[in-house]
Amino acid sequence: MKVVTTEDLINIDKKTTEKIPSILLMEHVASEIFYLLLKRHRKLLYTKTVYIFSSVGGNGGDGLAIARYLINNGYDVSIYITGNLDRVNKDTYANFNILKSMNVDISYLGSEDDVLSALENIEKKSIVLDALFGTGGNRPLEGIQKTLVENLNKLDVLRIAIDIPSGLASKINDYDNVHTCFKAHETYTVCFAKDIFFLYRTREYIGKLFMIKSIFPENILNGFGYKAKLIDYSEKINLNRNAFFSKREQGMLAVIAGSDEYIGAAVLAVHAAYRLGVGYIRLYVPRGILKNIREAVMPSMPEIVIIGVGEDNQKCFTENDIEIVNDINKSNACIIGSGLGRNMSTEVFVNSILKQINIPTVIDADALYLMFESTLNELNSNFVLTPHIYEFEKLTNINHIEALENPYEALLKYRQKTNAAIILKDAVSFLMHENDIYINYNPKPSMGKAGMGDVFAGFLGALLARKLNILDASKLALIIQAKSFNILSKKFGNDYIQPKDLADISYKILKRI
Repeated sequence: MKVVTTEDLINIDKKTTEKIPSILLMEHVASEIFYLLLKRHRKLLYTKTVYIFSSVGGNGGDGLAIARYLINNGYDVSIYITGNLDRVNKDTYANFNILKSMNVDISYLGSEDDVLSALENIEKKSIVLDALFGTGGNRPLEGIQKTLVENLNKLDVLRIAIDIPSGLASKINDYDNVHTCFKAHETYTVCFAKDIFFLYRTREYIGKLFMIKSIFPENILNGFGYKAKLIDYSEKINLNRNAFFSKREQGMLAVIAGSDEYIGAAVLAVHAAYRLGVGYIRLYVPRGILKNIREAVMPSMPEIVIIGVGEDNQKCFTENDIEIVNDINKSNACIIGSGLGRNMSTEVFVNSILKQINIPTVIDADALYLMFESTLNELNSNFVLTPHIYEFEKLTNINHIEALENPYEALLKYRQKTNAAIILKDAVSFLMHENDIYINYNPKPSMGKAGMGDVFAGFLGALLARKLNILDASKLALIIQAKSFNILSKKFGNDYIQPKDLADISYKILKRI
């Protein structure tokens, strides 16, 4: 599941058509999309018309070929085409003529009045396919096409983009095209995901993303690199399970968390970790909040060992608490950061202890904020950082707008600073392990609520304690978080979900792994 630039995809297509006729590629794409439509929307196809909007380019030919599959299988289709018919793509022209020979009506949209008249006939709750422009288009929509797309976006229909939503910029940092863009509920893209799909200016136009298999030759595909990979939710990541394991063999996790203002963050992290099957948790908290932590934890998790650190009245970690590092390093993994607060003494503690921890460690929340850039530079590959976009800016001095507009470039700059892995958390999350980037594309409302990061840190820490390597643990934690959220959103809706709900439902995902 590779992510490539549109330039590379265009070159792959050119090299492929030197060996395979382009009309055959178009036919394959059309058949794959037809069967995907059947799989996802069969009931809707039985009751509603499919409205296909094509152009004279290759993407328009895909739309016409899809129309033929639908018509031949008895579904109602209305076809509209726009553009200069004197410059029609040869494969699009072939499909146009096939439909004409089948006595299929194709309406030509030659004016804005034609567009508005066509839109008046579209049924509510029906399917609209956007096959206007593909990866080759990189100019702002104007005239008839602009009017068409603007008005399609206002309709109460299911909008599906073929390959790429029309009007979407095909190159990073080219955003003039985004102002008028088909806003898809679903995008059926061919062979590879495009790097442009995952930027904060563009991702709202993609909707749910589906990959269409291609018949591009493997030797051609292997001749091109890739920008990133999509995390594959069906990937088999093996967790070591053994009926004869003791609690320590099931994984020992150290959690350094909490301050007088942020007790709940520590509770959420350890709760999530236990839900993912870690065998033994030692929670280190400032001694001054020990009583409050015990009252919060013991009723539901009496098995957790809670260790008070420092003086009796101490309500945050200080530079004097660095001695716990020897005890921390006896565990299999560590989480540091949840609810630590931002006291200056805690800042010294964080930067001192990070230089001495030698086990796989998740650095989250306040620990990220408190970490010096010099400390970041010294981190080894046993660390994984989990910042949101503003923590990333504080930590790296890379402006958050720059990182949002081009996360690929921002992560490459990050890699020059440190060997630590990173999960840049946002509606679309980016995982960088060594020099490879992995994308978790699962945008959902409410994923950014307070406490969601603490739960994720608990998931990741537990999987590291259970002896998964950092790459597999990171991917699996993202998968579990996303799938848990999907289950809950269907049950409660997005707005109602609380962070602890993710931890409580995660067992349903874990037991299938």
